[in-house]
Formats: sequence, structure tokens, C-alpha cells
Amino acid sequence: MEGRGMILLEKQPKMSLRRSYANGYKYCSRCRVYYLTDSVRCPYCGILLRNSPRKKKSLRNTKVVQVPPDLEKELEKIEVKVKVKTRSA
Repeated sequence: MEGRGMILLEKQPKMSLRRSYANGYKYCSRCRVYYLTDSVRCPYCGILLRNSPRKKKSLRNTKVVQVPPDLEKELEKIEVKVKVKTRSA
């Protein structure tokens, strides 16, 4: 029985808290651990492993709007009043 336990321990994938995808590591976003394995799923929770980092949103597609000066002056005059309802016990 003890020999079987040793075989299971040897087959467990290597884990690391901080590794790179370039070195073959895959990331489990639920466990928050990198694994060096050929498997597609996390050996502990079963979620799909990430092969590459998430893409960062670029500012290339954002639109810049120029506000006309006359509209800015008009916005300064606007007052906002907020009424708050309170519960009475």
C-alpha cells in the first residue's frame, strides 16, 4: 500500500506561486497557483487552466470628446439637490 502512495505523490504536478507561461506553467485562477503539467484542467479543483496571461484593455479604441467652452460655462451654473429619505421607527 505504501508503494502506491509514493507513486501518486510522484505524479502530482509541480506547483508554484509565481511562474511564467513561457516556461510551460499553467495557471489556475480558482486555486491561484501555477502548475507545470500537460493537463488542461486543474488537478485539485477541475477548472480549466490558463495557458497565457489575460489581455489588458488598450486605450486605443477610446474616444476623446472636446467639450465646447460655452457648454462648460453652462455646466458651472447647474445645481444638484439631493433628497434623502429616512426611515422613521
